[in-house]
Amino acid sequence: QGTAPLEDRAKSHLHTNCSFCHRPGGTGLGNADYRFATPFAAMGVCDATPQSGDLGVEGARVITPGDPARSVLSLRVHALDSKRMPPLGSSVVDEQGVALIDSFITSLQGCP
Repeated sequence: QGTAPLEDRAKSHLHTNCSFCHRPGGTGLGNADYRFATPFAAMGVCDATPQSGDLGVEGARVITPGDPARSVLSLRVHALDSKRMPPLGSSVVDEQGVALIDSFITSLQGCP
């Protein structure tokens, strides 16, 4: 638990673990931009259609405000199979990181 605002902590985690690929000109699919300096409203993830499928969750979005179970971002960071993110350099789920992302998604009441 940190003392910075929840959004800042979640964005720090996404920047560190996701933005190498998910940024303009990066190798990640879709239009997500997980760099810390990108305002959340400009990240292209809130209520956005996932570019690599819905992982079997009808109506899933990259981030579904208030609902980690319908958020592909959450589903992927929870996974250890071929659907996991990040895809390289991890063989265990980062429980603290997952809890942070899920807390952030749960806190969202809508998209900016």
